[in-house]
Amino acid sequence: MPEGGRVGLRWVQRDAAGVICGSTGFELSRDRHHALVRSVAVATGRRRGGLESQLATLPLAQAAAAGASRAWLFSRRSGPFWEKLGFEPSNTEHWAEALGETHQVRLFVRTGQLGQEVAWTRSLLHQ
Repeated sequence: MPEGGRVGLRWVQRDAAGVICGSTGFELSRDRHHALVRSVAVATGRRRGGLESQLATLPLAQAAAAGASRAWLFSRRSGPFWEKLGFEPSNTEHWAEALGETHQVRLFVRTGQLGQEVAWTRSLLHQ
């Protein structure tokens, strides 16, 4: 569990030989209403086979089951992918307000990177 008692989960996808081919995760805000989706990473040779979408929807479903009503993420390059999953661009300040205690937001604020990021959000209600 992440520092401060917040709920967070990570998944690693392995192939039949045990080689890691993808990973993802999420972290809930203190009030458990917001979920920060952490990077969805898929090995180069495994892309375009549906694993990306499979891994991206896993934290959304698990965060909703844990009580979150809204998901958030940062992505500068993968906007079209996230839009297909119902995400919309959002203001980074709203994102930082909802998840200000998470490691990623604290880091982005401290380093001045927050203003350079592209925030995305979607409802987790009625999954």
